[in-house]
Amino acid sequence: MTTQHLEQPPFDVSFDLDGKRVVYLDCRNALFCSMEIFAAMVGVTSDTVKGWIQMGTVPSIKMGRPRLVNLAQIRTDLSRGKTIFAQGDYADE
Repeated sequence: MTTQHLEQPPFDVSFDLDGKRVVYLDCRNALFCSMEIFAAMVGVTSDTVKGWIQMGTVPSIKMGRPRLVNLAQIRTDLSRGKTIFAQGDYADE
């Protein structure tokens, strides 16, 4: 996996565990990503992803100003056999 630490990246794709912004050139191992990047990964619009987050269908985390999609949680849930992501699954986050 290739990563790049930048003080002011052109866009925030993810953050490392120390809170530094990281641009992942390969997002398969990113912990978090922006709504725009997730939308591109799954082939929907950013507005669709924003709606999923607001309805609790997709796990997210607030890190600073942006709300990011929690890819690590999605991977964990998939590895445990989750196949359907329904409204309210992540409402308590």
